[in-house]
Amino acid sequence: MRDRKRDSDRLVSTSPWKYVVATWLAGVLAAVGLGAVSPAGSALRSSLGLSAGELAWATSSITAVSAVLGIPAGWWILRFGAHRALSWGLFVMAVATAISATAGSWGLLLGSRVAEGVGYLLVFVAGPVVITRMTQGGIRSAALALWGTCVPMGLAVAAALGGVLASQWTWNRWLALTALGPLIMAGALTVVLPRLPRTPVQYLHPAVGTWNGALRLGAAYGSLSLVGVAVVMVLPVFLTEHREVTPTVAGTVVALVCLGSAIGGLAASWLLRRGWALSSLVPLGALMPVACLPAFSAEFPLAVSGAAATLVLLVDGLLISAVFASVPAAVSRAEHVDVANGILNQLGSVGMLIGPPVFGLAVAAAGWGAVAAATFVFGGLGTVLLLKGARTSATCTAHGVSPSLDAPPDGVDVGEGSEPLRKAPDVSKPNRNRI
Repeated sequence: MRDRKRDSDRLVSTSPWKYVVATWLAGVLAAVGLGAVSPAGSALRSSLGLSAGELAWATSSITAVSAVLGIPAGWWILRFGAHRALSWGLFVMAVATAISATAGSWGLLLGSRVAEGVGYLLVFVAGPVVITRMTQGGIRSAALALWGTCVPMGLAVAAALGGVLASQWTWNRWLALTALGPLIMAGALTVVLPRLPRTPVQYLHPAVGTWNGALRLGAAYGSLSLVGVAVVMVLPVFLTEHREVTPTVAGTVVALVCLGSAIGGLAASWLLRRGWALSSLVPLGALMPVACLPAFSAEFPLAVSGAAATLVLLVDGLLISAVFASVPAAVSRAEHVDVANGILNQLGSVGMLIGPPVFGLAVAAAGWGAVAAATFVFGGLGTVLLLKGARTSATCTAHGVSPSLDAPPDGVDVGEGSEPLRKAPDVSKPNRNRI
């Protein structure tokens, strides 16, 4: 009994940031898998005899799964539990990546990447849910903004590490290495994360109109993701063909540009933690099309173009993080945040899928100046939708109708400066059982 009391006392002082960082690392490792094929693309094409189109399908099939199944995954995770879905998603990614490392044909490679996409989807729907239910108030906004850096951080790691190892290792060994991180993290999360309470059954079927805010934020995320991914995808072609740099230099520049997106997300987390309003970050979106002009112009030194492209991704990453921070206030009940994140992932993945071809067609039709024009259109749309969502969230908070949230797991201190916890109605004692 005394040992249990000491454990309880110890847990009460536990900071939520321990769990936030663990969940964030899971997202980064999943995003490494998203970008793992690109560094080994040439070796894969040579080894398996793939066309450029077949390689592109193998690369994008992960996000294709999210583009189709994001919302259904949100409903399923609502019932299954975010804690378990996060660990199982990592495990599925690890197994599927190990299979892809042994692929001897395009069909097996594509099938394993689709399976990996299922795990990726579980991670990126469940991750924000875990963070939301572990935190409160200003800490929650900062933590969700941090989550928004997972994809660019993972892509930067994949580009940098893969660029080095893919030239020295076989593609099989490189892919096998990327399977280890999710496997280890899946085991670690089952030990580190407290178990979350089940969602009461009466909250599984929300009223009509519940998802308007989530759909608006999802469309904003899709537009901003379209811009970020498209810029990263067309930049290497611009650098090698029009700036005549080596593939190594182009890869280094792209890795730094991706890192800029992560820095933008970290900046959003830092600013929100210190009380900045979401709406005050949105006007920075005007910098993206302006920065695209020097980024995709051969008239400027390479360092200037690289810095301008990094600024585009920095602002894009900052706004994407603001989208994630807006989610809890965009739904009528925080119990619905599972499905809201499914909506975000589905619409965001649609943006990631169509972004590169849309920008490619624009460049083919009007030259590299079209990158700035396309960024103005899609970035502007995402910015307007985010601004409207941020203002709606602020209005709801001002009128005291922010969504209720189940209390964090026993022993988790939501942190200094957080809002008081407001628990959803406890309809029956059995619902407090842990999963």
